[in-house]
Amino acid sequence: MGSKIADNFCVCEGCSVPRCLLYEMYIENCSQNVNDQVNPATFGKLVRLVFPGVGTRRLGTRGSARYHYDGIYVKKSSSFYARYCSLLSEKNYHRRCVPQERDSSPCQSSPCMGAGGDACTSGDATGYKSNSQKKGTDLHYFPSVINLKNEEDRFEYSLPEFRKLYSWEQELGKKHPYELVALLADEYCSYCQDILQNVRKEELDKVEDCIISFWKSLQPETTTLMSLPDVCQLLKYYDRQLFKEMENILLNDFLEDVSIQYLKSIKLFSKNVKLWLLNALEEFPLLLQKSKFKEVTVFVKRLRRKTYLSSIAKTMKIVLNNNSKVTVLKSDLHAVIDQEFVDIHGNPFQKKFRNPDELENDIELKCLNDLIALLDTSTDIRIFLNCMSSNLQAFVIQPSKNKEEFKKLAANFQLRWNFLLTGVSKAMTLCRTVSFGSWHLFNLLLLEYVAHIFQSHLEEEGDENLCVVEQNDSTILLVHEPDHLLDNFAEQQSQTKALQPTPVTLMQSQSDDSLSNIFFRVLSYLVDTDTGSKLIQVMLEDRITKTSVKLDLPIGKEVLITLKDERKFIVCASDAQ
Repeated sequence: MGSKIADNFCVCEGCSVPRCLLYEMYIENCSQNVNDQVNPATFGKLVRLVFPGVGTRRLGTRGSARYHYDGIYVKKSSSFYARYCSLLSEKNYHRRCVPQERDSSPCQSSPCMGAGGDACTSGDATGYKSNSQKKGTDLHYFPSVINLKNEEDRFEYSLPEFRKLYSWEQELGKKHPYELVALLADEYCSYCQDILQNVRKEELDKVEDCIISFWKSLQPETTTLMSLPDVCQLLKYYDRQLFKEMENILLNDFLEDVSIQYLKSIKLFSKNVKLWLLNALEEFPLLLQKSKFKEVTVFVKRLRRKTYLSSIAKTMKIVLNNNSKVTVLKSDLHAVIDQEFVDIHGNPFQKKFRNPDELENDIELKCLNDLIALLDTSTDIRIFLNCMSSNLQAFVIQPSKNKEEFKKLAANFQLRWNFLLTGVSKAMTLCRTVSFGSWHLFNLLLLEYVAHIFQSHLEEEGDENLCVVEQNDSTILLVHEPDHLLDNFAEQQSQTKALQPTPVTLMQSQSDDSLSNIFFRVLSYLVDTDTGSKLIQVMLEDRITKTSVKLDLPIGKEVLITLKDERKFIVCASDAQ
């Protein structure tokens, strides 16, 4: 299949092909053997295997926009060309082919339509039927399965398909106008894809225009819809997908060989994205601003960590590639160890370092032991970091049963790890070792890398908490919000907008029941921007029946709650103001 796609299509910058038309031509030409047909998603993956640089754009006017493969076109010499022109005419598609002015030809194969400014003519379209009756095409020879893993591994990063959650949108459509929800989701995903396309093409200056134009073009009813808590959660999922892909494009691996200037530029770009987004959202509801601020801040912090690690790793590679420096570093480390200059919790470092059986309860010592041992066998920085990562997975991440336990184990490890490395640095300073500069770099790299691993794990757990599951034939949205009501963004608002803690009072309506097993957990604090009404979202938990219910309580009003066992409670959330 891959060879047939390559034979009939070519790379052509500035051109695009509607995805549905390409798939329709494929279906038409493999109708003789239906069993060999693949679904649209699989077909799209095959197109990207052949053309790894192809992008996806949503083109057309509002209400009639379609997704296109961006950067490829049908060869004029192809047997598909006439049929393609015919389909364009039948379906009233607007041709988009604006070749870019480059030093080299944009087409990397035989000439395609658009490379020389040719257009689909009426003759091309009307002549299709007679030609197609005489001569068939080769698309029906496409196999249903293709294995191009080895070729794919050689390809540079290509823009993936932006994943949409249709089931989530349908669930939201039950509570809000479905047409409006679907249109908002389409426009928002198209907006995200446009940003990714600009980032992939390294046209970072166009991202600002993309952000500002999208948010300024929104209609009031669309703004109201996307500011609702449940719709805001859907957009949060797309935001995380957007920023994750942006990170992968800009700096997927901090060990890759990039210039210092490039690191500075992407670090500055991430800060600018945050600034552009917050400026565009200045007049929007607080809940929407808060959600966007949180996601873009995570993006900025992740890139900041990776650029810093990249800078340290770049210098550390020079040290590891210098045999004399590695030899001196090993010698100095063993010297301070053998002379017992390092003392951990009153026990000589030398004794524990040399007895592997005693390292089981001192995982930070085992980690350092493994790293020093690698100095004798390897000078590849990736091997050192993989060794450290494997130990963290085995001793901290995997044993953690939940997020709170992980935080406890990670904090304990970091405290002991930092104390250990500080002890080594102190010992090497007192001994006036020649390799202190090399050790200092290694020390910084290890400290930052451990912090990056732990922080990334927490961020990935946050992504997993935002998911959609199927339960009782309906889509249930699981969103775990932090227990605190306000994050740093709200704290940056003016004092006149500062929100005070809201007391929640639980009163019995039946004297024979006890409230001792009923607990409340505050989830979030909401403000209706239209009416100004304040709501507090809480989770009521019954420890006896092990049931829970989520409630949106109006501030200053009493609400009667009736449980399944007929117990009744009156809940009142009062404003501290």
